[in-house]
Amino acid sequence: MIKIVLLGLYLITSTVTHSQSCDEQNIKLQVLGSGGPELTDGRVSSSHLIWVDGKATVLIDTGGGSAQQFEQAGGKIKDLQAILLTHLHVDHSVDLPTYVKGSFFTDRSQNLWVMGPKGNELMPDTSAYLNDLFGPGNVYGYLSNYWLSETTSTYKIKAIDAPLGHHKIQQHPINEHITASSIGVHHGPISAVAWRVDIGSCAITFSGDMSNQYTSLEKLAAGSDLLVANNAIEESATGVARKLHMPPSEIAEIASKAQVKKLLLAHFMNRSLPHQKQTVKAIKKSYKGRVVLAEDLMVVD
Repeated sequence: MIKIVLLGLYLITSTVTHSQSCDEQNIKLQVLGSGGPELTDGRVSSSHLIWVDGKATVLIDTGGGSAQQFEQAGGKIKDLQAILLTHLHVDHSVDLPTYVKGSFFTDRSQNLWVMGPKGNELMPDTSAYLNDLFGPGNVYGYLSNYWLSETTSTYKIKAIDAPLGHHKIQQHPINEHITASSIGVHHGPISAVAWRVDIGSCAITFSGDMSNQYTSLEKLAAGSDLLVANNAIEESATGVARKLHMPPSEIAEIASKAQVKKLLLAHFMNRSLPHQKQTVKAIKKSYKGRVVLAEDLMVVD
């Protein structure tokens, strides 16, 4: 067994006996949605899918339109091990009920982990959000059999509220081969976490929406094979936008300090899309790895 220590803070036991690349382990990332909340960017809202051995295994965010993209990509709901939510903004979570309803028409029998941030003064716990959706008498109460432990159903939704602390990485095992880890990130007043998924010796980290005020992402992403960083704003952005999101220079600093092998820019908005070339050029000044621009349904090796 291989032990990987990241910045002295992060210890994971690998499920393989020697270091293999993500490709050698048949692990790929597919972009389901590379856009944000706007309806004029020509893109599906934020969502990413991790494939393992040809199976749709872990879904990160469920923005609007992602369920259709999941179908287009050939994903099967019965194969999903977990859904990880970076935060509960509409463009990251709204399609979640679509996946649950879709599972009714499959032979899914294993429980489904849904993990997301703990709440704060403005936002609910992820478990409370799920109860508001699927609890009896609530929005989609007719699906409550998947949520209530005392009812009979083919599987159950199991919730985890990831702590918002930005000093300590939290580990959340999905199964014996896959571990999700989280850390709190700053997204203004919104409760938010970044996620890292370790499968064998392959590590993929997702920033979600964040500014770099807490400088926590570089800890979580350390040594990752791929960092998916949200590029919602251009370098010259100021005011509220800069307090909510990280500009290209901060993305580059994080990727460089974390020594990630590849950087995928995603979650584009109308204000950042026209600046993609300048963004990549600015990032490459301090980050020497490969930079990829996300497109809907792109598969990243």
